[in-house]
Amino acid sequence: MSINSIFSPLKPKENKFFPMINNIGDLLAKAAKQQAELIKKSSFEEMEEDYKIIKECETQSDTEIAKIYEELNKSFITPFDREDIHSLCETVDDTLDFINSTSKRILLFRPKQIPEISVRMTEIISECCNAINISLHELKTVNKKPETALKQCELLHDLEQEADEIYENFVKKLFEEETDTKEIIKNKEIVQHMERTTDMAKHVGKIIKTIIVKYA
Repeated sequence: MSINSIFSPLKPKENKFFPMINNIGDLLAKAAKQQAELIKKSSFEEMEEDYKIIKECETQSDTEIAKIYEELNKSFITPFDREDIHSLCETVDDTLDFINSTSKRILLFRPKQIPEISVRMTEIISECCNAINISLHELKTVNKKPETALKQCELLHDLEQEADEIYENFVKKLFEEETDTKEIIKNKEIVQHMERTTDMAKHVGKIIKTIIVKYA
């Protein structure tokens, strides 16, 4: 039996960790939604404005996660195992980092034509991040009603599989049709980063499922 289980009756009803975890979920979902808007813009100048919002989300999330780590170091009782909270925050942060770095690459590489499938990929990423956000908001009551969070974790799995298939087909088509080596490198790396974002989002889902198994 873990120490969290032993002292479970002593936990305050309003745990300070949950609002902070909810905040990083909100920031993740906001950044993903902004990236989905960025990819539709007709000029890199317009994209720059979207990127500023994404970068701000990343900065705010870093600050919020630092607060969570600080609380972990000084709190005797935590809502879940410290290792699980740390891993959860780390993978959410990595997911947001991928969103930020993909958006930055688009602006740095400035491909002649952004692949059409990027629109669907950013939609998938946004759906993934919304699923994560919903799951994070459910953690407070996951021991009583885990169904919603589990459903979102399954959705993450399905979305990641769709992204994998899109990426594989894209790479095949890219090498068959594109003749400009520089454009091949640019577009492959941009879309590959999008696919890796969904991989990381799926990993977040696995950690959430681990927490559910332990506490539901």
